[in-house]
Amino acid sequence: MKDYNSKTALQFYCVLLAYFLITSCTTVFDKAHGYRGPIIVTIETEDGSVPEFPFLIESVYTESCGHSSCGIDSGYRYFKTAYANEPVTFPRERLDLLQPNAYATILFKVTHPNYHYNVFTRGFAPTDADDPIHVTFTVKPFAEQMKKVAGWATGPKQDMQNFTPDSREYKKADIRYRQARFNLGDMITRHITVIKTFYLPHFSKRMQQRVIEKYQPIFRAWYYGVPETDCWNKMTCQEHILKPREAEYEGL
Repeated sequence: MKDYNSKTALQFYCVLLAYFLITSCTTVFDKAHGYRGPIIVTIETEDGSVPEFPFLIESVYTESCGHSSCGIDSGYRYFKTAYANEPVTFPRERLDLLQPNAYATILFKVTHPNYHYNVFTRGFAPTDADDPIHVTFTVKPFAEQMKKVAGWATGPKQDMQNFTPDSREYKKADIRYRQARFNLGDMITRHITVIKTFYLPHFSKRMQQRVIEKYQPIFRAWYYGVPETDCWNKMTCQEHILKPREAEYEGL
């Protein structure tokens, strides 16, 4: 019985040793072990146009929770600028993953004055240094996104025409209409803020001035085109819309 236990223990340690040897060999000889990149990113526009100014692209690896990303920044943070249809390379890096060869979730945040801000999520497996990953992201013009969001108010507005102002149905449709208009104004305000506080600081003073000169009048028109833009609090949105505009356009 004693000999049997000794043999069993010996077999267990042999298997354990073999596992560690295989794992070590994989780590040593597999040059892709734990590494991601290089990643070559290309930005395309939905309308096929090529804007005058470059896109700002921020990359960041996020830790995973369960079956999806937690959104917790955990490395691979780079800022790159690139014009439409011109590839830009993000470097090769070994990520600090619990399982080095598991898929890594990397976010690419794309910003531009004339396009809707978007966060693209991709999962990447380990790759060799001489086998770059190519990804293409398509962005929507901000004016088109405005039309889409503005369309959310169409249904409630039509419903209001089918009921009397003192009816419960009319009041419910009115609330939904005002909320939809608030969403549009809020989106415009956030877009202007992102360009002012996040996009512009990554460029030279001269480039900033060029961007401001071009987009200042465009942003002003967008801002004042939706009187409800200053309806900042959803709980009092309905009251704010009925009052004269209080917040003035601060500009870029």
